[in-house]
Amino acid sequence: MTEPGERPAIAASPISVLLFAHALSTETDASVQAWRQHLDTLKRDYEIILIQETRSEVPPADAAPATRVFTYERTLGFRDAVNEAIGAARHPLVAFCPADRQYRPSDLNVLLQSIDKVDLVAGYRAGGQAPPWRVLLDTVMGLGSRLLIGLPLEPRVCWLGSAGWGRRWIARWIFGVRVMDPECPFRLARREIFQRLQVQSGGPFVQVEMLAKANFLSCLLTEEPVTWTPPADPQHDAIPFSQDARLLFRSPEFGSSQNHAIQNHLDS
Repeated sequence: MTEPGERPAIAASPISVLLFAHALSTETDASVQAWRQHLDTLKRDYEIILIQETRSEVPPADAAPATRVFTYERTLGFRDAVNEAIGAARHPLVAFCPADRQYRPSDLNVLLQSIDKVDLVAGYRAGGQAPPWRVLLDTVMGLGSRLLIGLPLEPRVCWLGSAGWGRRWIARWIFGVRVMDPECPFRLARREIFQRLQVQSGGPFVQVEMLAKANFLSCLLTEEPVTWTPPADPQHDAIPFSQDARLLFRSPEFGSSQNHAIQNHLDS
């Protein structure tokens, strides 16, 4: 990777948007349309790539117009589909987001404002009111930090509740992912980082894996707030977080068959 001061400006470059779609979701077409409408306002080349879950009991959905689709069978996970989609992406910027309207396409602009300085911008779900016990604990920790090392703690801007606390603990203390919201799937990256960053996860751990590997490869990361609307009917992946976490901890892989495809695009 290039040094921090050597990163070329890329924020105005064409962009590939990878959208993850569950087989049972009724929001996919509307989400693709919303993304297309916003990307049209950016006045640049773009493409939308759909990573579409399939199930044996559900008839395959028709592809949205002007999208490329990479399918995966739910029980097998999306590892191969994600690697193939990244390898086939045509543009130097790659954005990731669910195709269920949890996130606003317009928040891509916030991520674009930071990408020139870094290799990957991770969104975090801003807001949320911390409970009194957490506010008290943050106050005590803040005072301790000032007294012991003379530095104040950053104010809390992201409260995700107690649900998922164990997953976030694993991300921070086992895999070294020190961001506020390691499971947020809305992010933007320079495509070149995926020359050495192969996705191994087939389920939701992929969000942590991507950040952990980027960190290990000395990529520069930053975070930006994004608006989040919790889904009314959450969809669940077949491969649990813990299964992929164990796989990555025991046998991390770097580099993949997608390297040649990406390099060909970079050289063209």
